[in-house]
Amino acid sequence: MQIHIILEPDVSANELRELGLLAEAQGIAGLWLQNYATGADPFMNLVPLAQASSRIRLGVVIVSPQEMHPLKIATSLLTLNEMSAGRAMITLGRGGEWLGVIGGQFSPKVAALQEAITIVRHAARGKGRNWSGFSVPGKHFRAQYFRTPWVTQDQPALVYAGVTRDRMLAMGAQTADGVMLADLGLPRVVADRVRVVREALAAAGRPASELRISDFVGWHVKEDPQAVAYESRRELVIRAWLVREWLEPFLTTEENDLVQRCKPAFVKAYRERKGTIEGVPDEILRKLIAGLTITSTADRMEEPLQRLQDFADAGLDEICLRLHDDPADSIRIIGRHVIPRFGGG
Repeated sequence: MQIHIILEPDVSANELRELGLLAEAQGIAGLWLQNYATGADPFMNLVPLAQASSRIRLGVVIVSPQEMHPLKIATSLLTLNEMSAGRAMITLGRGGEWLGVIGGQFSPKVAALQEAITIVRHAARGKGRNWSGFSVPGKHFRAQYFRTPWVTQDQPALVYAGVTRDRMLAMGAQTADGVMLADLGLPRVVADRVRVVREALAAAGRPASELRISDFVGWHVKEDPQAVAYESRRELVIRAWLVREWLEPFLTTEENDLVQRCKPAFVKAYRERKGTIEGVPDEILRKLIAGLTITSTADRMEEPLQRLQDFADAGLDEICLRLHDDPADSIRIIGRHVIPRFGGG
């Protein structure tokens, strides 16, 4: 199982370059930058790192085709792929923070995302490099004689589908280079999603070796126990936005009801950068953190390492560890404890 990391979107290009080079030196296989409306353009921010590094894969997550047409997404992705000598990646999804800012529609449209992935993947695989280009006569998104004669890289960029529910997951398994699950902190829950993926691959006659299965999960492993508690609680609301369905595997109905009623308190803690959630008992907070993240102090690595092993046994090819405060320290902890166990890229 490859180890990837995901960084905050407010990291500057220079900081990103240094963090990425550190991650590469530690043996981490991939680095993703979140596509938030509060951050700089993630593709451009990755360029200095792309030019300075040599091995680590570089990606942007999540990009919605509602915020940018798939052909424009493809152009940004292919540009990053040129700059990185064939190491670019992207995760496309129906949502993301940008939809709230632009007033987009969050209702899932499987066919629309499938068309977007198809267009971007066609471009990534060089179908626009010949004189006639390619066309996709979609219902939601179209491409007409799209050409990319400027592309020189033969190594294609990777296109992931950021999907978790059954229909979206089946579509992603049959259409993309990889699927990225979101905020599934329990290996048994991941195993069920892997089952859906494998059934979809079998139905399409697609070899499992053609698809990468990944999971985006919060990583709160630090030396200081107070920093662990503060950060893991503060960030809880962005763990699948605490959607009821995500919490059902580890909360009772009554506990889940309370979390849904208290969601404004989680939002307040996130916005005000606080580690206290008003009105929610500590026991429920502990269950949320255990069910949605990997959280521990660095002197007790047995549990995080076992959780990662259980994820690998559940069928993940990659795991994306979402880092927050003091990312350089987190990268060193991963390099010291995780990479020797699971290897690099």
